Amino acid sequence: MVLRQCTVCGRRFTKTEHFKRHERSHTRERPYPCTICDKAFSRSDVLFRHMKCHAQKNDKNATTKSASSRRNTISEGVAPQPPHNDLDINSPSALLNGTSNGIPLMQILSPSNYLPPSNDTTTPQPTRHSLDMSNPFVDPLSTTNQSPSLNVQLSNTNWAIPPLNTTNKPAQPSQPQKQSPSQLSGGNSTFETSVTTPGNAVQTPRSEIAPNQFTDNHIEWLPPSDPNQDNFHDPFQMWLFPSLGDLDQSPDFLQTYGLGDAAHQFADVKELTNGIILNPPDRTKTIAIVPRERFSRVERCWGPRPGRVHRIMPVLWKEVASSHMDNLFSESPLAPDDFRMTSNWGLDTDCRVRLRDSFRTPAPSVFHSPKLQPVLDPVLSHGNAEFPPAEILDIALGLFFRRFHPTVPFIHMATFFVRNTPTPMLFAMCLTGLSILGTTGATKFVARMFPSFLQRVSNDLSACAANSASPTQQMVIFATALLTLNLSVITGDRDSFNQSQMLYVSLISMVQQNGLFAAGDGQSLDALLSEMSESDDRWKAWSRIESAKRLILGLLLVDSWYSNLLSKAPIVRSESVCVVAPCDEALFQAKSATQWQSLLRSGKSQSAPTFKIEDLHRHDMNPIGQLGYLGRSSLLALLQIQMLEAYQRLMPPDQLTIGSFVPWQIYSGDSRASTLVPAVLAATTSVGPLSKTDDTNCIVLWHSLCVMLLSDFRMFELAAGRHGAAPATGALESIGQWSQTQSARRACVHAAQNFRLMSERRVSDNVTIHSVTALFASALVLGLYLFMVTPGSSRQGTAPVEIIETEPDWAELHDLGFKDETLEAERNLTTNREDEQFSQIYQFIKHGGTVSLHGVAHQGGYESARRVLLDFANLMDGISGRRLRTFTQVLHIMSDDLMNVDPGL
Repeated sequence: MVLRQCTVCGRRFTKTEHFKRHERSHTRERPYPCTICDKAFSRSDVLFRHMKCHAQKNDKNATTKSASSRRNTISEGVAPQPPHNDLDINSPSALLNGTSNGIPLMQILSPSNYLPPSNDTTTPQPTRHSLDMSNPFVDPLSTTNQSPSLNVQLSNTNWAIPPLNTTNKPAQPSQPQKQSPSQLSGGNSTFETSVTTPGNAVQTPRSEIAPNQFTDNHIEWLPPSDPNQDNFHDPFQMWLFPSLGDLDQSPDFLQTYGLGDAAHQFADVKELTNGIILNPPDRTKTIAIVPRERFSRVERCWGPRPGRVHRIMPVLWKEVASSHMDNLFSESPLAPDDFRMTSNWGLDTDCRVRLRDSFRTPAPSVFHSPKLQPVLDPVLSHGNAEFPPAEILDIALGLFFRRFHPTVPFIHMATFFVRNTPTPMLFAMCLTGLSILGTTGATKFVARMFPSFLQRVSNDLSACAANSASPTQQMVIFATALLTLNLSVITGDRDSFNQSQMLYVSLISMVQQNGLFAAGDGQSLDALLSEMSESDDRWKAWSRIESAKRLILGLLLVDSWYSNLLSKAPIVRSESVCVVAPCDEALFQAKSATQWQSLLRSGKSQSAPTFKIEDLHRHDMNPIGQLGYLGRSSLLALLQIQMLEAYQRLMPPDQLTIGSFVPWQIYSGDSRASTLVPAVLAATTSVGPLSKTDDTNCIVLWHSLCVMLLSDFRMFELAAGRHGAAPATGALESIGQWSQTQSARRACVHAAQNFRLMSERRVSDNVTIHSVTALFASALVLGLYLFMVTPGSSRQGTAPVEIIETEPDWAELHDLGFKDETLEAERNLTTNREDEQFSQIYQFIKHGGTVSLHGVAHQGGYESARRVLLDFANLMDGISGRRLRTFTQVLHIMSDDLMNVDPGL
């Protein structure tokens, strides 16, 4: 067997073709090594620059070090180095001089163990050690004559090596310390001839270890290697060698910084007795040992800590009141002239240019919905035509304030100016208005811009968490994120909604971490406002505080409807929520300080109470009656959050689990969730249908909470086909069992009342996301009840019961359907004469019967269910527009009406 050994890495080969291919790989990768630090380069000009760096470092060290004695600039434990001559390679022409008496050019540009051609082919190649005296860069004559110095000639440049004085060394004050490889390669070009150093027993170079001490020779899966060769350049060893970042943690590196030995750690104190330092060093000197550079390196590794506390609620009201801005959502302290003389809202050409420069239409990215890519108009991707005109943007802003803002009124209109509004927030308002506009160009523009805008808002929210943003700046970012989440639903695109989930999680988590839902930690608003004397400043400070209060309530609403749409547990902890109610809407709509003062003198209050979930269990409901629309909606949303949390905690976790579960029956056995039914019933007179309020959205939300307690909505989604046909059959059978209960019949009454309220609403009334989701749930509950109810279950001789056009007596119904029916099972078999004095709806819930919708009796079955689902679908088409378009498409498919369904579904 013929073995051939590689002259670079020492690997052995039995076949000649393998050996030649291996040598070509070395030549192809890095054929030009540095003789000082053993680094290899693939180009000669890079090698020249690298060697020039070594020469410059040596010149700098020569001018700064004294010949007698000097400490190392990095550590205290390195002995002074003897003087030496420097290498001067400032002129590359010196290396390329063909008349030089030194080594040839090809030898310089070859690997480090390259040997000149020789006639003797039997001479074995020398092996490199930590100091290879047979290196071709060393003059071979100087090694044989044992001269005081080793001279290496590069053309006209002399490279002097320190004397090889191993016998007549001068006496040194302390035992010398061997330099680490990082020192030799970093800036010290001194060659040490002694391979071993007696004083350093921490780490032994590989070349000093005996062949039988190599651990890799005892491992069968390692390739054969030459024990006398350093295989650093071996591709296999490259994967086993520690990374370059780990080299700084070696013992030699620690010794360089004076941490390897106690004797060297205290260089000024050398007297030791049995390992105990006799003269302890001065603390000042000890601290001075640590170089300043080390602290800078630690700072770069660690990263800055945020300079603010996460809970901004303790200082929020004071910061907002003392702001120099007229409006909370402004970026300029000075109010400009009223630009509404030229347009409705002052969004002129300059504002359009500002929006266009900040949010240009991006190229298609991975965030775009695949269904939206084909509908993008290529004409809009060129020039100025990609951005809507200023007139269209102004119209969109008007639609935002007329159609969306009344559902979450947190922007103070009197102090709002377009030119002072931050660009991301203004753009979110325009995109919302364009989505409501619903034209072809507006829809395409929003679809194109939403993915990149969502990424921009997410980045701003992340930067807000990492940097020291002021409370007012954080409120602006929170408002922009709130508008973006609502925009993801208004667009009607399912992919846009799915892309926004991480923004929802980040936003609500950060808001809760900042303590915005813990109003008890804040300052007294009455005391804060009483300190302001001037009416104008006091009005503006109050308006900023009111905007912050309303924004917090809007964020609470987002967590309720977003977690409901996702069918996941909410993020907000309902039991710890305490928020400040909004003030009267007339005060917030006042157009000047004079009008605001007049309303205060008429009896309006500039302060409002705080409320929490426990307030629904109080006997005194007067404070809740003063909450206003936004406060009542927030209280019901807080109740919905508690209900969703109980559902995710107590119901079976598997989404495909089929069973006729009634949620309130499961909640009654839990200590935390058992209060849900009493709280919903108590809200009947405060925020429900008996509250004498004209707000349709609040009453619809109350009916929706009742439906959530009376029916398992997951079962109806399975029956509709959300997870395919396999679990739908079992879910329909469970709905058939559920339809025989009082809870099912009362759920149908609440669902019918939702249909009546939304169909009788005024055209000017705005529709919230809660109302749209409540209408869809009501459609599934009432439609599938009629589909699965047994036709013979109604009492004989009773007339159909109208449940849409008749207003139920909620005080009479009370908790009917929310209590256990087992004790009254025998009584329900026959008609109780005492029940005849109650209304027909009461008797229908208790005993069953035939329902009538708009005067049409429904005995049950497919035709009845199809007609009900189609009526709900047509109603949702008229009130929701593109908002949650998936719900209307589901209803159309279930009713076999495919006119308004996407062809791809």
